[in-house]
Amino acid sequence: MLALALLLAGTLARPQLTPEQAAAHTPAAYLSDWAPAPLADLATTPPDLVVRPGESIQAAIDKVPARDSRRWVIRIRPGTYRGPVCIRDKAPLALIGSPLAATLIVDGRYAGQQKAADEPAQPCWPELGKTAIGTPGSTTLWVASDDVQLLHLSIANDAMDGVRDGAPYPPGAGESGGAQAVALTLAGDRLQLEHLRLLGHQDTLYAKRPTPGASARQLVRHSLIAGDVDFVFGDATLVIAHSTLLSRAHRRAPGNGGIILAPGTAPGVAQGLLVTHSRLVAEPGLAPGSAALGRAWDTGVAPGAWVAGASPNGVAVVRDSEIGAHVGPWRASTSRRPFDAASHRLSEFDNRP
Repeated sequence: MLALALLLAGTLARPQLTPEQAAAHTPAAYLSDWAPAPLADLATTPPDLVVRPGESIQAAIDKVPARDSRRWVIRIRPGTYRGPVCIRDKAPLALIGSPLAATLIVDGRYAGQQKAADEPAQPCWPELGKTAIGTPGSTTLWVASDDVQLLHLSIANDAMDGVRDGAPYPPGAGESGGAQAVALTLAGDRLQLEHLRLLGHQDTLYAKRPTPGASARQLVRHSLIAGDVDFVFGDATLVIAHSTLLSRAHRRAPGNGGIILAPGTAPGVAQGLLVTHSRLVAEPGLAPGSAALGRAWDTGVAPGAWVAGASPNGVAVVRDSEIGAHVGPWRASTSRRPFDAASHRLSEFDNRP
């Protein structure tokens, strides 16, 4: 009887799709009429521009026309490059690193960090008039264009690396807020990423729609995404396939394993975050069941103010994947809605330990 009770409790906390329901949550269904081609040929394509250590990635991007009949290719030589970087209205464009040595784009700004009111938080997200950088403004690399491809790059936000190593939180950040620090923001349609390493802690990858209702199909394949709290989040139609989601340890208070997915899908949209044929693993130090598989990001909704059919109701599906023992149930939403299978749109299909 105890075993049956535990099984039923797990099913309620981690609802499973039927095969018929799962058929609506596949990469083909999410990407619709967009059929991304393999990116292997880009690695050998003669580049239009080359960026070397000590040079500016942003300066190279600024040389690309706003719109062209062909794809522009920027090759970034191995090395470390400081952000922030903004790709705005530069389509089609490919940024290519090296498959043999690390090409790292990194920055260290965070949401609670103070700035002057007339100082842009991020070139793609200025936040003028505000005195804190804010979560979107903390982004290391922001893609605000359609038809962009990223290949063989490491993109990181290292703002909380010191905390992870035992230092105190910087001013304006702490366990309760201000520590959001985005590595990559995707705000466009037909965005294709392969062989990337996305490294952060809270809010590593922000997958968003450029405007409400705009198409935002985004594909991440053969990549690593590492973080601890809501480290894949947003309202876009995002497919993560054949990749690794790594839950990080040691930044937060002992025993707090964080949250992996945080979809903010609009109420009338049926597709959100899809993780398929991937691995959800953890660094040493996370207790079994201590990391929530995810929670709904009720964007802009105050606690207790969520309204069915009007407020965001995140969609996330994890299927055909390997899920480590560190992963526990779905969690209450950001507006404190207790999780239940009837009102939330968070589910699984055919996963394995």
